Amino acid sequence: MRYFIMLLLSLSLTSGAYAQRFIRETRNTFTSFGAKVTKVVLPSNTLPDMVLRDAVNKGWRISPFEFCSMEEYEKLKNDTSFFFLMRVDGKYRKDLEAKIEYLTLIQGGPEVKRGAYSNKNIINLPIHESEDVSGANLHLLPIYVDIIQNHIYKIQKDVTLAFKGNSFYADRVSEVKDKKLLIASEYLSFTPAETEIQDLFKGKAELVSGDDIEDAVMNNKANTVVTILIKPRGNSRGSHCYKLLIGTDSHELLFFRRHRISLLLPAGFTREDIRKISVPFQF
Repeated sequence: MRYFIMLLLSLSLTSGAYAQRFIRETRNTFTSFGAKVTKVVLPSNTLPDMVLRDAVNKGWRISPFEFCSMEEYEKLKNDTSFFFLMRVDGKYRKDLEAKIEYLTLIQGGPEVKRGAYSNKNIINLPIHESEDVSGANLHLLPIYVDIIQNHIYKIQKDVTLAFKGNSFYADRVSEVKDKKLLIASEYLSFTPAETEIQDLFKGKAELVSGDDIEDAVMNNKANTVVTILIKPRGNSRGSHCYKLLIGTDSHELLFFRRHRISLLLPAGFTREDIRKISVPFQF
């Protein structure tokens, strides 16, 4: 019995020491981020690659950066002295094919995981449906470049955020209160009652079109937050849609949720989402 207790104590101390070492190493990784080169992977000269190149050239400020091909990435991906910013197709285990394309930041080297943290998945931001050819959401890339950098700045101040990933953005709606909120009608999964939105947001939210959302993003509209919906092709049931709130002038991600699309729960902001977002406006 005494041996068993001592064994448990030993395992506990070992686990605690490992956890502390892992946190320390993770903190050092992000503290030194600005000293490492971020490789921006551009596989081709397609429109998405050109837009990403332009967004990085104009907005990347947190570290030195270089552009590279997919072939160069394959040679360097195990080098811990590099971070990589790239577009990737992603899917869940139950998906038969990649459904959404993301802009993701990863660190070179063997995969390191602990809880929700993975150096191969520091932050993922959904852009559009996989193999999209319309370019309809490419105006989001300059904002995503800023969101990713802001994410690194936040981790440098509080390393525990590294272990939360995108879940950190699930509930920052309190920061929306003093902004003008634009909600695209076509991004809702339900039809609101005539005065429902006005009543919930005390007149500080407006139902608009998707084109109005794009205009607000492109023009960096002051003191404004907009709804963003990313969904797979054909709203295929069993796949996921993503719902975001983004500050058009601050380029801050203030809300991030996803849900699995079904007959009863189509793609779009649910009534529950809208009510949650409206809470700060009630006071």
